[in-house]
Amino acid sequence: MNGRTLGWAGLAVLAAGLAVPGTTSAQSPTGSHELRPSGLLRTGFEIEPAEADRANGFILYDARLALTGVVGQLFDYRLGVEYDRDDAGIDLLDAIISVPLSNDRVHIDLGGFRSPVSREATGDKALLPFVERSQLALALAPGRQLGLQLRGTSFDTRLSWAGGLFNGNGLRLENDDKAFLVAGRAAYNNVGEIEFSEDFVVEAGLSAAWSQDSALVVLPVEDVTAPAPEGRRLVAFEEFEGDRLTWGGDLRLAYQGWTLAGEYLRTDYDSETGENLHASGAAVDLRYALWGLFDVGGRYDTFTPAVGLNLEPPRASRFLALGVGMAPGLFARLSLQYAIGLDGTTRGVGQALDGTNTAPPLTDGQFLLYLQLAF
Repeated sequence: MNGRTLGWAGLAVLAAGLAVPGTTSAQSPTGSHELRPSGLLRTGFEIEPAEADRANGFILYDARLALTGVVGQLFDYRLGVEYDRDDAGIDLLDAIISVPLSNDRVHIDLGGFRSPVSREATGDKALLPFVERSQLALALAPGRQLGLQLRGTSFDTRLSWAGGLFNGNGLRLENDDKAFLVAGRAAYNNVGEIEFSEDFVVEAGLSAAWSQDSALVVLPVEDVTAPAPEGRRLVAFEEFEGDRLTWGGDLRLAYQGWTLAGEYLRTDYDSETGENLHASGAAVDLRYALWGLFDVGGRYDTFTPAVGLNLEPPRASRFLALGVGMAPGLFARLSLQYAIGLDGTTRGVGQALDGTNTAPPLTDGQFLLYLQLAF
């Protein structure tokens, strides 16, 4: 049980949100008040190899609900929760109060939300081409944090930027030390926020974050949790005390249904003991979409932890994930995913820094089927 878990009281929020049939409006002392519900449900089936120590069967990947409100011209807000199948509770995802400035092009956000590091880690999960984010986004991006940020757009929405100050220890309801996480990201898109299939789109971004950690569980290491064949690796996390610098870049090209996206992220760990370590990851995704109804693609996904097994040099976990998707309706998506371990890799990153990943870790020979409903 951590600071994100709301318990059964959170079910009232879910019930209230489901009871809202659509956008509603009301009058308040500060003016008009609009309320919009949104949700994400992903469920399906998994077939795992014997080395995965997981049973084949049906699985609930995500069950999320959010309420977004606009209170006159004063501020916007968002409250999001998800069902946590591990403890059968309701976990907090987003709790944001956003104050618009400068003709709604600049906002101040306060609360708990995705920190501005990594293009993939900050993207909407309903729009992911695969069932889960890449290994680098899980293991290195700070993810959801409590804090304050300033974000905005410039040059007719072609340039987007965000920067903020955060506690640095996830969505716990308090800071665990006197230090903070500083994070920022900027991205340039040559056509702006609205893209059409005939546009040749070039988008490039840079991300960086720095924190001074005190016994925070953020150091990725190779680990084996049970006897297994040679080659099996699971990336876990250990406590780290010292300075942590995360930086990286990303590039996306899109034209007439084709999309090529790549990202690199690295974290340098300067420990209090004087030891310097680093972890890094890269992902390249190539996809083709036909008429907005079908898509097919693959992702090369590699990650190297900071510490190797039994003090050996760390080994990279490399995967090729292949996927086919179909969108039968505006809110629905049916997808298949098959993972292939490369260079003897049999298992990859098993958890995210902020604990919000829901899909099982990639394993060699893993097959996943999932149906997604998002509104």
